[in-house]
Amino acid sequence: MKLQSSNNNINFSGYDARKIKAFVMTSNYADIANEVKKIGDIENFKVFILEKNPSGFILKNDAFEYSSKPDGAWAQDTWGIVKNTLLARDNLDDRTQIWHKLFGLVHNRTELKKQEESGLHKLSQFVDLLYNFPVVNKNGKEFVQLPTPEGFMEVDKAIHEEQLQTQIDKLTKLSNQCHIKGGNYFITKGQDGKDELLLGQDELKKFDLQELKEMFQTDKIHVIPQADYHLDLFIRPLKDKKVLIADDEMMSQILDDGFDKITKMILSKPQNEREQYNDVYIKVGTYAQAFKKIISKNPLPKLNEVEETLIKSGYEPISVPGRLFEILFDGKDSYILKQLHNYMNASVQINNNNELVYITNKSNLDDALNLTEEIKKETGFSLEKAFKDTIKPYVDKIYFVSGKDNAIGKELLPEYYGGIHCMTMEVPL
Repeated sequence: MKLQSSNNNINFSGYDARKIKAFVMTSNYADIANEVKKIGDIENFKVFILEKNPSGFILKNDAFEYSSKPDGAWAQDTWGIVKNTLLARDNLDDRTQIWHKLFGLVHNRTELKKQEESGLHKLSQFVDLLYNFPVVNKNGKEFVQLPTPEGFMEVDKAIHEEQLQTQIDKLTKLSNQCHIKGGNYFITKGQDGKDELLLGQDELKKFDLQELKEMFQTDKIHVIPQADYHLDLFIRPLKDKKVLIADDEMMSQILDDGFDKITKMILSKPQNEREQYNDVYIKVGTYAQAFKKIISKNPLPKLNEVEETLIKSGYEPISVPGRLFEILFDGKDSYILKQLHNYMNASVQINNNNELVYITNKSNLDDALNLTEEIKKETGFSLEKAFKDTIKPYVDKIYFVSGKDNAIGKELLPEYYGGIHCMTMEVPL
């Protein structure tokens, strides 16, 4: 089934908790889209996937084709809906046109102007041209035919592909400079019912405040210290100006307490049974100590700076044990936090019963630390349980999405620095 065109415009003001009718995803990598679809069957929202067929891109909401590759799985960073306008990394992209046609959206004039002035559209058209040059095979070797005033010039396909990749890299860099990715902003509602923007500080390198006010159609912009690659890795707005914020010290304390519980459990066992717990004892103890050092050496802005900014902006920060990470130096005078575990990267909505629904990433660390179901039950120590207990007063339902073989926890978070929020783009009611 494919989504049919609609003449009804939408009026969507952001990504804090609100009612939605669908998530759009760009891939069914590791069967994650089907997993989200099952949640949608319970919470009354649909899941659509952009798939390419001979006639172009279509949105499907059933029979998703399984994908074993994570390439191109991010939707949230590619598009964003602000009122009746569409933010898009490339407004010439065929997939982007679907949004305009289906939902009556118009180009966001501020972003479009930036893209045109930068030459993004011309470069995008050039890359499309390079993609579509004909290929011929001569004596078992492939050549690309490039048009010239005198006819065609044949170029070794490998050389052509190298040049094509250079242009693609330029296009990617340029499109990132002309677009605010959905993971680095949240549009919330103030007490007066008007939109407010929470924005990652790095975005000020691309647009000035006046441009941002025009782009997001708001007079209130709160610039948040960039404590991670994107905001959606360390904060998550709920509703009524309440914002979950990852508290690394809280997570460290939970690891310490867990180690104490495991130690007491082992000591309560007969001597001849203790050896079987050596692995979990060493792993949890080692990681608890290592995370203390990681926190102290983290060169990015501290989370107490984020908390202070939120409070000054009229928000209520709620500390949660939301992430575990390692620190990687990217070789360009900047650092990346390798996400080993992240509950902040979540999609949040209000269902038809006005319940707050929190959809986040299944952790791989309970398994990695050898926290078996038996140990978790006996000690009460579980990273997932610790997070659920902390947010219980604020959230009615919580779902943990993993994908086949826990692809989110094992691969997407640590290797691609993103999770379920990055993979899902909200379509409002």
